[in-house]
Amino acid sequence: MIQPLLKYPDPRIRLISGNIRFFNETLKDIIADMTDTMEANGLDALSAIQIGIQYNVIVLKEEGKYTPYINARFLKEQGKAAAVERSTYYDFTAEVERYTSLTVIYEDETGQMHSRDVEGELARTFQHQLDYAFGSTFVDRVPRAVKAQIDAYLEHGLIKESRLPGQTSGSCPTLFVRDYIKKAYRLMMLGVLLSFLAPFMLGETAVESVALADLGALTLIFVLIIAYFFYAEYEAKKYKQCTSCQTGNIIGTSAIALGQLALLGLGVVAWVTL
Repeated sequence: MIQPLLKYPDPRIRLISGNIRFFNETLKDIIADMTDTMEANGLDALSAIQIGIQYNVIVLKEEGKYTPYINARFLKEQGKAAAVERSTYYDFTAEVERYTSLTVIYEDETGQMHSRDVEGELARTFQHQLDYAFGSTFVDRVPRAVKAQIDAYLEHGLIKESRLPGQTSGSCPTLFVRDYIKKAYRLMMLGVLLSFLAPFMLGETAVESVALADLGALTLIFVLIIAYFFYAEYEAKKYKQCTSCQTGNIIGTSAIALGQLALLGLGVVAWVTL
């Protein structure tokens, strides 16, 4: 089904696309809609977010065939060259410098992983579309002076964020609040680990005081890990488009932290009883 293309000043163009987790009929429908939209508009490339679908899916037309690139990234890059690019979102062109060759990794519609080298115009097109998937456009890659001119030229200025009605923020923060909590419990873990040197450097009375302090620190670390988990879950709901907000990541980080805490606890008990 042909879908309408996002046009300036629609802020959804700034949404960061999440990775595809399920390779099912829904994904096939997305690819079909993207292909239909490309054919209707005479496009050789399209990113899912350009039709308002917030997933990392890119479709490129290569030798008359429409090829989907899912959860795409590039690992290696080489060379640089500037060329004029046009966007379906902004109605103007600009000269953009990009890599001339890439090693790309991606999954197909069945979930199979692939790797390939792309060069020249195909490499440029791939980077252009990947910008959309990561919440940016080609204007983010032009020199600062040119960007200022574009900003002044556009009626509403450049679209800098994806905030929509009812949303606190549409794009992923550079640093989450949960990162501060994680940093706090990790520093405390390091402090407890360093305290294992106490028996070799302090008297018996001082060692007992350090042991008591460690027990208190372990309790506080446990509280911070639990606080991290619940606040991270809150942020996951707030920033659904961020791949780092996936529940699996949060559970994994919390589980690892609890495992490290358990090892520290065993260590404290061991050196206190020696």
